[in-house]
Amino acid sequence: MNIIDKFTIQEHEGDYEKRPLKSLLYYRGKALGKKVSGYVIEKQFELDDYFLLLINWDCQFEESCEIIVINKLQKIVGHYSFTSFYNSYNLRTVCELSKNNFRLTFNESDNFEVIINYPKKHLLSKVVTVSAIR
Repeated sequence: MNIIDKFTIQEHEGDYEKRPLKSLLYYRGKALGKKVSGYVIEKQFELDDYFLLLINWDCQFEESCEIIVINKLQKIVGHYSFTSFYNSYNLRTVCELSKNNFRLTFNESDNFEVIINYPKKHLLSKVVTVSAIR
């Protein structure tokens, strides 16, 4: 898992309430023609078969986090949303547990295991699987 700085996201001006729900994604400064949820790329990684982006909503009172999986052809192949209804998901750490298996820590104590199934082993299987770690 290599930390990278290859992706950027469209910046939005003005009041938070008036921002669009999706932002254009750029790779090395070139627009990919794809939009993703969120406003700030917090962390991005390059793995053997894909890129992993963790994007937040830049909201002061209810933070959300988006997991975006992009293949090497720059196609979005998977995503997962940590929604903020009655909770905030302020990303603190990302730890690689094993190949394609990660632990995300939010708010110092909320831990989740994230498994990336890409390339997919079965046609109908999910690319991103998340489970709480108790």
